[in-house]
Amino acid sequence: MMSKASAVRGPLSALISVSSIADLTMTGETEDVTGMKGRIRLTRDDGARGGRWMDQSRKQVQAYDYLCHIGEAKEWIEACINEEIDAITTLEESLRNGVVLAKLARFFDPTSVRKIFEHPVLQYKHSDNINCLFKAMRKLKLPEIFIFELTDLYDKKNIPKVIYCIHALSHMLASRGVAPNIKNLVGELQFTDAEIHATRQGLDAAGISMPSFGNIGSALAKELNGPEVAVAVAETIPEEPEEPEPVPVPVPEPEPETLLSNQELRDLFWANNTDSILKCQALFRSALDRKRFVERRKLHYDMEEFLIQVQAQGRGEIARRRFRDRMNHLYAFEPQIVTIQAHLRGYIQRKKYLERQQFYKDNMQSIVKMQSVFRAKAAGDAYRSLTTGANPPITTLKSFLHLLNDSDFDFEEELELENLRQLVVRRIRENTQSDAQLNELDIKIALLVQNHITLDEVLKTTSSLTKKKAQRRMSMPVSATSNPFTLKSLDRESRDRLVLYQQLFYLLQTQPSYFSKLLFMMSKTGLFTDRMKKQIENSVLTIFGYAQNSREEYLLLKLFKQSIFEEVDQILNVNDFMRGNFMFVKMVMNHVRGAKERQYLRDLLAPLVQSDPLMIYKASINNEELRTGRPSERPLQVNHTEALSDPETRTTFIRHLQELRMRTEMFLEAILNSLPKMPYGIRYIAKEVSVALREKFPHEPEENITKIVGNLIYYRYLNPAIVAPESFDVIDGVVNPMQRKNLAEISKMLNQISVGKLFDADNIYLQPLNEYVGYASVRFFKYFKSVVEVVEPEEQFSVNEYVDQVNTIRPTVYIAPYEIFTMHAMLIDRIDILAPEMDDPLRVILSELGNPPSGFEEHSAGHGEVCLTLQNRFTANLDDPDMDLKHLFVETKRYILSIIRIQSGKNLMEILERRVSIHEEQAWQELKATEMHRSQQHHQRRIDNASESSLNEPQTTSRHMGNMVDMNAMRFLELKQHAIDGILQLESTGKVTRKNGYQDMINAIALDIRTKHRRRLQRAAELSQVKKTLSNLNEKKQFLENQIKSYHDYVESCMNNITTKKGKKQRYVMPFTKQYFHIRNLQRHGKVPQFGSFKYTAQKLFEKGVLLNLEGVSPKQYSQISLTISCDEPGLFQIEVETSIMMVRLPVSTMELRLEDLLQCQFNNIQIMILFDGAAKVNVNLLLFLVNKKFYV
Repeated sequence: MMSKASAVRGPLSALISVSSIADLTMTGETEDVTGMKGRIRLTRDDGARGGRWMDQSRKQVQAYDYLCHIGEAKEWIEACINEEIDAITTLEESLRNGVVLAKLARFFDPTSVRKIFEHPVLQYKHSDNINCLFKAMRKLKLPEIFIFELTDLYDKKNIPKVIYCIHALSHMLASRGVAPNIKNLVGELQFTDAEIHATRQGLDAAGISMPSFGNIGSALAKELNGPEVAVAVAETIPEEPEEPEPVPVPVPEPEPETLLSNQELRDLFWANNTDSILKCQALFRSALDRKRFVERRKLHYDMEEFLIQVQAQGRGEIARRRFRDRMNHLYAFEPQIVTIQAHLRGYIQRKKYLERQQFYKDNMQSIVKMQSVFRAKAAGDAYRSLTTGANPPITTLKSFLHLLNDSDFDFEEELELENLRQLVVRRIRENTQSDAQLNELDIKIALLVQNHITLDEVLKTTSSLTKKKAQRRMSMPVSATSNPFTLKSLDRESRDRLVLYQQLFYLLQTQPSYFSKLLFMMSKTGLFTDRMKKQIENSVLTIFGYAQNSREEYLLLKLFKQSIFEEVDQILNVNDFMRGNFMFVKMVMNHVRGAKERQYLRDLLAPLVQSDPLMIYKASINNEELRTGRPSERPLQVNHTEALSDPETRTTFIRHLQELRMRTEMFLEAILNSLPKMPYGIRYIAKEVSVALREKFPHEPEENITKIVGNLIYYRYLNPAIVAPESFDVIDGVVNPMQRKNLAEISKMLNQISVGKLFDADNIYLQPLNEYVGYASVRFFKYFKSVVEVVEPEEQFSVNEYVDQVNTIRPTVYIAPYEIFTMHAMLIDRIDILAPEMDDPLRVILSELGNPPSGFEEHSAGHGEVCLTLQNRFTANLDDPDMDLKHLFVETKRYILSIIRIQSGKNLMEILERRVSIHEEQAWQELKATEMHRSQQHHQRRIDNASESSLNEPQTTSRHMGNMVDMNAMRFLELKQHAIDGILQLESTGKVTRKNGYQDMINAIALDIRTKHRRRLQRAAELSQVKKTLSNLNEKKQFLENQIKSYHDYVESCMNNITTKKGKKQRYVMPFTKQYFHIRNLQRHGKVPQFGSFKYTAQKLFEKGVLLNLEGVSPKQYSQISLTISCDEPGLFQIEVETSIMMVRLPVSTMELRLEDLLQCQFNNIQIMILFDGAAKVNVNLLLFLVNKKFYV
């Protein structure tokens, strides 16, 4: 150990910076404390004052003792681990990583330390080293009261407790002879004044109580419940007394290696501080002097008022004299002082200015950002005032007038949206045709895969599909002058006819009464064939563009609303609506299952189940018979109870019921949670059905109305997608028959829940689920009530009846000429019902159109599509008494919109009263030139991007340009005069008033700006939706193309197999058997079937289980009856029955049996099939087994 500790501070001393020692000093010449060899006597410095000296002295001694105890622990650890560690003043910091402590633990318990983590940077993993010491001490059974916490060392919360723990550990190890005794170094070590003072300040800052190192032995013995631990060297650091005795007592020097009592230490303390006691006495004397001073001051306080007056008068006189002398001196040098002040003020101001300029240059980026923030806030406040304020100021309005202009981006988006809509409609048509063409081919190939039949029946369908694809290629648009049915001829007659069709379809779109009457006729009369209904349905959806944008969906929903009220008006009770087969409902279902709404239905399917015990029982028998080729020994005709008595059936039935409930709950949860994602169209239709029924039947219970809504939402909308998911693109691929049965069971459960009806005796096997049905019905009824809580279409789509009057791009319809002519012919045939009034707009247009082209039925294919740019012919004839006033308001608003771009003012009235200057006339001319140039650019861009509708565009442009010319021909003065005339006319009608400065007109312009912004947002949403729809349609088209390709590949592969089989050697027949003579007889007559013929006796088939019985024939006579099964055509079997009784041949009975009939019976779980008009009964499974074995294996 070093004789003098270094001056480096420990962790505790680092808490407070070391300052000069004012109260206590230690000098090398001071003598040792009596009885404490090596401890330097502490003496009070002459500069110490007050009564704190004793406390400071005690803390100084305590700090010295603590440093000595650290030195004792250091030497003891070095003796144990046989390794030198850090100095005393830095030992506290070096112990924090736990390396030294882990080595100490390894000394007395090696098994507790596996690995010591060492790293120069302190990190939390060093706590593992400290934990090793904890483990060793607890294994040694050191009392917990002596063990420190991890944070005491790692976070330096209580380092003295760590040293105290090491001392206790040394006593316990020494008592057991494991480690050497710890030495008593108090008085043996020497430290500098700064080290002791820093340690004292560190202990004070830590705020912890110092443990008693003097009685460690007795405390350890008490905790161990044994004799005091004996050690050779005892601790000598007692606690300091709180109050010193007034008289110091000299203490003789104790013998070395003995403990000092508290009284001895107290006497020793007073003996060493005699001088201090003397100074304390001096303080008492000074207290007496202060008492006399207080008495004198009290006398002065009694005369305070008089003394203050005397002092005030004296000070005032002195101050006045000084002031007069100073002023006289300044007046003498006034000119010079003014000059100096001016120079100084100028210098100060120039300095401040330069400093400010330099500050701005140094912080240019920050200043620009701050300006941007303030400008953004001002713009935001102005925009909020425009959008939410009741009366936005005209200055704010002028800042946002540019939002009313259609920018290049607006036009590009409109054009892109229109092109995508056209592509979506075409893709829908292509996919619909592909779906219809693949159905038959799909069924035939499925039978081919399952039953190994030939491809002769498939070839016709394949060739038909190939021809239809060729026809579609041929139906691409050709030259408009080469075909009279394209409506694109460039003669005047075709041009006028095209315009009339545009007006006709606009009228049909915007006036729902025509189509609603037509749909009502289709529902109630038998004048329409199914083919005609399908054509009309497709044509109507095409006219409305399959509701691909908000306008078309809005108009289509209005048609459905009109149809609902047409149908509800004719029913007698609410149940009639549920039972009715309305045409509009079919169209609603087609609409809400359209390309963009199908995503909603994609996530409602999951693994499927089966639940009928009879079906399970019969399926088990089918599998057994098909597997073995022998009749099952289990009875076929059983009831539900007998079926459930079968162990295999009962186990499967219980498992399936549990699975059915779980899957049904999964479906129900998916439906309930998907309400926010449900298409708006079906929810609005449900709402209108509910409203119409309540108006028609006001006294009908709410529960019955909700059931009607549930029937529409679940049974008509969701149920078909659950039963046949592949038909609605819910899943990819085809659902197999077993899965379809399982889906039907889940559908049945959901249907019972939707109507709130429990299972009765007709579904006895599902009655165990009635409790669940009742519980789930309540949830479903709440769901149906929430479905109808939607906003009106005007709010949903932000459109109204004037939407076409404000849109810059006119609506279009992409439709085939054949559909146009079909709709034309149908309207003419029923014009008396659809338009009974002679002046009805529909009659007017149809009378000008005349009859459709003759022979258009023969040209249903080809000619591509035509784009109709719809026109409103009857705008001026609308029955609106305020039409002229509205037109005046719009025109005046246009004038004012141009005026406020040139002039400014507090309100509109002030602007209108202001005179026109020459500069304002020039600004108006520049504005007109800019607007004209922009309009021409947009028009040219539309022509370049809309080639199909270019024939119709000049009329729209000329009309638009005509409106612009009216204002372009005016001077600014004339423009203001027109605006003033219009505003005065509007004021006379009460539309505006000068009392608020014509603020109503400003509010109308602000509303236009807000509407324009909503239109941009709506267009962006429509564009995103159309892109998503087109992506889904492209995926489906790719899927259909892959299906067609796979079908063709499969057909080609099977054709190769057939070619191989034709050259195959015929089946060997045993000579001189009944089959041998049968084949020879057929060969002799040249009637050998292409795919074989087999002859059996009825007895043989009866023994095989194929034949069950023959009506009116005894089983004993079965040997006299022969049955021949032949196949000369794929999938068609000829069965002949020959009877020979008493050597007399009876007439031969013949019938045809199709393979698909057998497969259908097996699919429907029909075990017995009746042949020959009830004369014979056969086992379906075994007959299929026989046919497959003889003809296809």
